[in-house]
Amino acid sequence: MRRFLLASIVALCAPLAAPLGAWAQPAAQEGEGEPGEGGEGGESDPEEDPDADWADEDAEEDEPSLRAPEMENLQLRDLDDEDEGDDEDEGDEGDDADDDELPSPAEAQARLEEIEEGDGTDPTVARWTSPQTVFDLHGYMRFRGEFQDNFFLDRVVNEGGTDSMGRYVPGQVALPFALFRPAEDGVEACGDSGSEVCDQNANAFANMRLRLEPTIHLSDDVRVRMQLDVFDNMVLGSTPNSLGVGPASFGTGADHFIDPYYRYERTSMVPVDTATTTLLPPQQGVNSLQDSIVARRAWAEVRNRTLGELRFGRMGSHWGLGILANGGSGLDSDYQTDVDRVMLITRLAGIYLFGAWDFASEGLLYQEPADLGGLPFDRSRLDDTDQFVLGAAYRATEEETREALQRGDAVFNIGAYFVYRSQTLSSAGTTNPFGLCVICGAGESIDGGANRQFGEASFVRRGADIFVPDIWVQFLYEKLRLELEAVMVLGEIDNLGNTTFDSGNNANLLQLGIAFEGEYRLLNDQLGIYFNAGYASGDADQEGLSAIEGGLARQRSDDRTYSTFSFHPNYRIDLIFWRNIMRQVSGAYYFRPGLSYDFIRNSFGQLLGARADVVWSRASQPIQSYGNADDLGVEIDVSLYYRSEDGPDLLDGFYAQAQWGIFFPLDGLNYLPGTPGIVDTNMDGRAELGNAMTFRLLLGVQY
Repeated sequence: MRRFLLASIVALCAPLAAPLGAWAQPAAQEGEGEPGEGGEGGESDPEEDPDADWADEDAEEDEPSLRAPEMENLQLRDLDDEDEGDDEDEGDEGDDADDDELPSPAEAQARLEEIEEGDGTDPTVARWTSPQTVFDLHGYMRFRGEFQDNFFLDRVVNEGGTDSMGRYVPGQVALPFALFRPAEDGVEACGDSGSEVCDQNANAFANMRLRLEPTIHLSDDVRVRMQLDVFDNMVLGSTPNSLGVGPASFGTGADHFIDPYYRYERTSMVPVDTATTTLLPPQQGVNSLQDSIVARRAWAEVRNRTLGELRFGRMGSHWGLGILANGGSGLDSDYQTDVDRVMLITRLAGIYLFGAWDFASEGLLYQEPADLGGLPFDRSRLDDTDQFVLGAAYRATEEETREALQRGDAVFNIGAYFVYRSQTLSSAGTTNPFGLCVICGAGESIDGGANRQFGEASFVRRGADIFVPDIWVQFLYEKLRLELEAVMVLGEIDNLGNTTFDSGNNANLLQLGIAFEGEYRLLNDQLGIYFNAGYASGDADQEGLSAIEGGLARQRSDDRTYSTFSFHPNYRIDLIFWRNIMRQVSGAYYFRPGLSYDFIRNSFGQLLGARADVVWSRASQPIQSYGNADDLGVEIDVSLYYRSEDGPDLLDGFYAQAQWGIFFPLDGLNYLPGTPGIVDTNMDGRAELGNAMTFRLLLGVQY
């Protein structure tokens, strides 16, 4: 009975002991006036200090924060021995001897390979034991509302007209601007009569995400980590019970086809969409393109305090400023770098050394469609895309950095990151990437005679060898921070085609990207002065700056060098042009000065302030821009932000941020002079472009 009571007490106390000092995640560096933005990737950064990430239980925090009290792991065996002492009878001593007896190596191996008794799979075997692990949970909940006005910049080629059948056709807009033109703009559906042309330039919507990052600590040196998203960027109001989608069959004979995402005119409970009564969970293929819960990462970390650390599984990857690999851990982040990886990390003489083997792409798989619970496996080794990562970094720990700055010394951190990627063959031309179906009948057919078998695998030589060196440098002195990351992409691809080999369809890669961030704080850290700049190499033989347009089309077939570099899409520098319209900085350079002032800023994490930035963007190769001109545009962004001091960690609490931005397009985004079909031209014959504006509201809780 005494043992049972002790086990119960420990079980009840375990949640209170979850944020143990030995497992507390290191607090993220404070952002530059924008909650949740920027930073260095947390656990995704491979050269992070293992001693900081796996904090020692005896470490003391110099900065005040609201943290749970640190405590040692409770061991039932020690408690039993201490409490019972000489009062234990012989029977109890025998029980303890049985509890302390370790399994033989053969028995331990058998437990790994076979079902362990009491693992929950056999309902007739119950397993009631005392808790042996510690569980903690981090993440955030966010709401984002956004108003987007004229993000297509009035780039309408013509006013619209009628086709050969007399149907109205709206004016055309080229990519990527067409994505942001409201779908009803220019359509004859408005007015009381329902036949007037709609005039709409703005979109407005809201979305949300609940991120869960649980960690299971088996001991001080072994843990398992995960990242799950609930309602991942789900547009609010997107799954009403009036929306029903499913496969529908159309036509007969040779004209027969199946639409897998046909929207039914009504659902059984809602005769018309106006009468929607409730919202339903997102279900892939039913009312959404993804399910309610998305599992993004799951990996294990095993540490040997003498040798180093081993990580394996699907995990995040971050390096430097994040223009190449970005962990996407910010509260306002959307994109992230996830890798299937086996990684080793060690630290020698203050230098972090790490290496990783990444499974970038496995190509053709086999997974029996009639046996979904079966074991899929790789059908081809030569079509795999393999990636190997090596790195070294000299980086002071957080404690060393803080102490050096307090002494008035400078801190200099530097690191090198190298990626090698290769692929021999490509199976991208195979119509079904999951392999061949061994049970599908050759005589059964759909779609007017198309065979239900997956068909033969299609292989073509790719011959890719790509080298990516990356240098990161950081300088800290008093209240000054200077940081730079420079990356190059070098290599060659013998064939870009997916079905046939063409030696003339090759590619030579020569790309360069540089990002610089400067920050200086004054007035007890309340005033921040910023200057950021970046450069992404362009290509005089490519048209357009957005990857949405394709990016591989060549203007000259004799020039096979691809020079356009693109920053990681989660490296944001503005609110409108690069963040939304272009999706990522590509083929351009920019300058971004800014100021921020924190009206409230205390050591417990509370923050209230405002920030303003100006972003001037220019094309690296003017001929690559849409108007064959250097200047792309100027954007002004203003934000007001607040963070509460709730939560055990410094950055935990409630976030609120209001942002406003306006973008002024310049000649680099205009049409070329004399483009047929354009209207409302100015003096130089170019179309008149309109300014874009946005208003964003971010609400979040980080824990």
